[in-house]
Amino acid sequence: MRYISLTLLGLLAASGCTPAAPSAPPTPLSKPAQLNLTGVWVAVGTFEDPAGPPPWSNTLWPANPPFTPLGESESRRLGDIRNVVPCQPGGPIFAMWEMGLFPIEILEAPDRIVIKPENSALPRRIFLDGRKHPEDLEPTWMGHSIGTWDGDVLIVDTIGTNGRTRAMNGVGSNAGVSSEDTKPRLPVSDQLHLVERLRLVADGEILEDEMTITDPKSYTAPFTVKHYWQRRPDIDVLEYFCGERPRPDDESTQPGAGTR
Repeated sequence: MRYISLTLLGLLAASGCTPAAPSAPPTPLSKPAQLNLTGVWVAVGTFEDPAGPPPWSNTLWPANPPFTPLGESESRRLGDIRNVVPCQPGGPIFAMWEMGLFPIEILEAPDRIVIKPENSALPRRIFLDGRKHPEDLEPTWMGHSIGTWDGDVLIVDTIGTNGRTRAMNGVGSNAGVSSEDTKPRLPVSDQLHLVERLRLVADGEILEDEMTITDPKSYTAPFTVKHYWQRRPDIDVLEYFCGERPRPDDESTQPGAGTR
């Protein structure tokens, strides 16, 4: 829980300050500054306040998702702790949806961007060299991502996930630690098509990730959510392996058991 107190809200509370109401909606930076995504980022929002403070408040997950029959069945299955595989990868959406607990690190090269979540051994690679998705794409945990610039917005298109990940919402161990964890688990299948629009706001201190989720196996209609990250040059991404200290066998079926 070491990062929860370091979110934007926590910093303001610790200083005794109250967030000032913005005079105008945040505006994106110019394209040259927008290219500076390199660094460590901590998600806005906490278990106690999943949305986080305005004006950069996360979109909460839908309480009544547009499930298909298969999606609803998978949601019930993933909601049972006995069906959660410890340390199973969460996929690209889970990787980009934290609550101030684990940071991500973004590294840039001329032909790609690499996003490394602290809570996963698997990086996301977003190719910026003009390539298309391969026709013979082999499904993977994180899928295949390609990016293009639309002015100061980076549009990331991801397909090719294997449909074997844990739900894209909720704490990975299925512990009910937040009001968001009472909502249905949201599965994704091998037909997931994720489109993200990434841009910097607040003079480059906040990263906005708008995600449009399309998965015809799991949902009858696409839906869009936004998640925000705060730039944190004062911390580093650490080594983490969720299976290093597993719970004893006699606790493995208890509510909240398992590892992140």
